[in-house]
Amino acid sequence: MIRDFNVDWLEHREFIPAQAFQTYVTGAGVAAGDPVFQEISTFGLTGGQVNAAGDSWATIWMPSDVDRSKQIRFRVWWTQTQGVTTDIMTWLVTYTQFAEDEALTDVAGGTGTGLNTVIGTDASSDDALALQATGFGILNRNTLDTDCAMVGLVVEADAIGTFSADEVSFLGLEIRYTPRRTAGPRKNILGGRRLLNAYPLGVQLHATQEGL
Repeated sequence: MIRDFNVDWLEHREFIPAQAFQTYVTGAGVAAGDPVFQEISTFGLTGGQVNAAGDSWATIWMPSDVDRSKQIRFRVWWTQTQGVTTDIMTWLVTYTQFAEDEALTDVAGGTGTGLNTVIGTDASSDDALALQATGFGILNRNTLDTDCAMVGLVVEADAIGTFSADEVSFLGLEIRYTPRRTAGPRKNILGGRRLLNAYPLGVQLHATQEGL
C-alpha cells in the first residue's frame, strides 16, 4: 500500500498570475493603491502596474493537497523597464486565515500576518524587461490552523526605491508546498524535495529537503 511517508514527493509548484488576483472590478483596481493592468512593452502580455509603494494585490487560495505540517514558500515574479541594477524592489507577502463560515476581512487593508521568513529586497536586472523572481519567503510548518479553509494572500510593493511610476509590473506569485495525497499515517513524512531554481521543471533537485 502506498503511503505519503514512503513517497519521495517533489515540492509542488503553483503560479498565481496577476490576472487571477481578485483585485479588480470592471478593470478598476480596488486594493491599496487601486492598481490597474499595463501592457509589458508591446508583447501582448500584461502585469499589475506599480505606481507607488503600497500598491497591492489580493486573492484567496488553498489547494486540497497542502501538507500543513510542512513549510510553504512564496516568491514574487515581476519585470521592469529600466535595466538599472541600483534600482531595488521590496515585495511583501502577508496572509490571513479564514475558517468556513468565518467573516471575511479586508485582507488588503494591512491586517494580514507577515511570513515567518520575509522576502528580501530584489535588485533590478541590468536587462530591461527581464523576467525576474525574488528569493523565497517562508511560512513555517504547522502555522496554518486545522480549520483554515482558505488563506487570504496579499502581495504588496512595499518599497520601490528609485523606480518611478509605471516602471515596474507585478507578474504573479509562485507558491511551493509539499503535497499530501494519501490517507496513510502522517509519521515520518518528508518534506517535498526542493527543485533547483535553474531547473524549474524538476530536472535537477536541491540537495536539501523542504520543511524539515
